[in-house]
Amino acid sequence: MGEILEVDLLESERGSPDQRRAVVDGVRRSLATGFVYTNHDLSGDLLDTTYGMLREFFELPGETKAQAAAPGTSGQTGYTGLLVETAAVADVPDWKEMLNWGREIPSGHPLQRKYPTRYPRQVEPAGRGAGKGGTATR
Repeated sequence: MGEILEVDLLESERGSPDQRRAVVDGVRRSLATGFVYTNHDLSGDLLDTTYGMLREFFELPGETKAQAAAPGTSGQTGYTGLLVETAAVADVPDWKEMLNWGREIPSGHPLQRKYPTRYPRQVEPAGRGAGKGGTATR
């Protein structure tokens, strides 16, 4: 097993072309361990608020969380419940639940046309205003 790499994600936005390439390389190499330590500019308040909202969501009854599911999207947006996904190297479903969301891409975008299940309309829990996007698992 390799070491956990430190990658400065801010360099992907603000850095030189060489620094941006180094970010991509670092993230790719981190796939060997499945972990990467990142530098970012998100405030502690934003992270605390987000984790609090996610805790509230995951503490809801299963039937309530299921209302945020997006059938036909292969887990690319919305809620995915327990024992739904199976890892590529496993024979049994995962004991995890997820809430995925992201930014909408414009209608007719080439990626949406080529990969319609990877870029569906985003589903967020009603009234939650999840924001820019992300993945939450428990």
